[in-house]
This record gives sequence, C-alpha cells and structure tokens, in this order.
Amino acid sequence: MRHLGENIRVNYHCGENCYLFYNTAKAYSPEEFSDHFVEFKNYCPKATFFLEHELGFVKWSRAYFPGNRFDVMTTNIAESVNAMLINEREYPVASIFNSIAKRFGEIFRESSAYVLKCKDNKFDPAVEKILRDYMSEANSFYVENISGDERQYTVFRSGFAAKVDLLERSCSCRKFDLVKRACDHAMAALRSKHSDNYGLSVYDYSSPLYKVEEYLLAYSELINVVPLESEWRVPHELLDVNIIPPLVVTKVKRKKIKRVKGVGETLKSKKRNKY
Repeated sequence: MRHLGENIRVNYHCGENCYLFYNTAKAYSPEEFSDHFVEFKNYCPKATFFLEHELGFVKWSRAYFPGNRFDVMTTNIAESVNAMLINEREYPVASIFNSIAKRFGEIFRESSAYVLKCKDNKFDPAVEKILRDYMSEANSFYVENISGDERQYTVFRSGFAAKVDLLERSCSCRKFDLVKRACDHAMAALRSKHSDNYGLSVYDYSSPLYKVEEYLLAYSELINVVPLESEWRVPHELLDVNIIPPLVVTKVKRKKIKRVKGVGETLKSKKRNKY
C-alpha cells in the first residue's frame, strides 16, 4: 500500500490527492471503498485506471482482499527481516545465525517485558486502548432491536446504519469480520444487550489471538546460539561425507543487496545534473 502510494505520487503526480488513495485502500466495506474510489477517480483518473485495470483491487485494498491479514500481521515480513539484517548478510554463515539469534532474542525479551508491564490486562495493551476508544465512541450510537433477537442489532449514527450479528461476530462495516475484535458498532450492541455491565463481555466477542497469554506464548520459546565447532555432535556416518559446494557462475559485477521491486512498483529514473 505504501509503495503504491509513493509510485502514484511520483508517476501520476497525485501528491496532493494521495490521501484519497490511502482512504480507499484502508476502507473495510465495498460501499465505503466505492465512495472513496469515485472521489479519487475525479482527481486522478489515470492513477485509478492503473489501480483498477492493471493491478486489480484484490492486491491493494482491504475491502476486496480475499484473505484475512490486514491489521493483524505485517504483509511483508521477509522484507522487514532483510532490512534488519542487511549488514549481517556479509558475515560467515555461523556468525549470521548467531547474529540472528541475538537480534531476535532481544526482540523477544523487549516484547515480553512490554506485555508483562500490563499483565493485569486481558488483552494486549495496544488492543485494550483500541477497545476503550470504541467503547467511548459507542456511547453516541443509537441501537434498535425490533425483532427481539438478542444477537442481531441495528446501530445508527449520523444517518449511517450498521447491522451487527453478535453470534456470527459480524458487522456490515466489516471491521468486526476482518480484524476479529469488537468494532464500535458491536460495542453499542453489547451495551444494549448487557446494559452497563457489558465491559467484560467485549473480551468474549474478540479473538483470543489478542490475549496477553497468547502474546507471551508467542515469545516464550528459547533461541539458542550456534555453539563452537569443537562442541558440535556430528553422527559418525556424516563425518566422512564430503559436501561439495554448488556450481555457481560468478558474474563480474557488484553484488546486489537491495530488495526486488514488488508488484505494481516501478523504478525511479535517475536524473543526472547537467552543468
């Protein structure tokens, strides 16, 4: 999403209206997506033609992406790791693994310490803040339950109506569906169902993925360093095996260390200064 935004800004000269692209890409429902896309199309028709007909909506928008990954995990973990270890890639193999173990060990310790500071919370601190904000916003919503079914509600605010199904963990805004935690409309429905005691019920309608226990479990494994070669325990049947390195044709040019451009990205032209 960010790379596409930069390409649109540079190649289609839409810098002033690039925020419309991000609004479109971050929309959860097809209806919200359509409203933002039409507005963006009025200002940048060439860019929207490229996004719609050459790339396709499924590659860059939340509303049409067929999976369920946005706001839950990074979409390019390999690139993130490569950027973090750009210097270590020139080390010998054993040193590379030890550097990786050290770096990830530090990250695991920092992440565990971060959550342990708020161990009294049920959910990760960042998610707790989001839920509190949703609870505050839900106070201004009006809720109807005409059918009397305690699982289906209609939530109104500023002329917009959202359909919430608590049993299916679903809302017509699609935040509840995609992110797997109660959205502000679901909060209003839970308040209507449980009155003022709904504070604890919100955790039952969000994925256990956000629990503090799950977060700590993800960072509980030990990361061991590579021991000294003198301490290696190699099976006897492998001691006499002669492993030959693969045949590689070495090209006479500078080694490439930068990442490969992704789908929809273009190379920026290098302009030389003329004197």
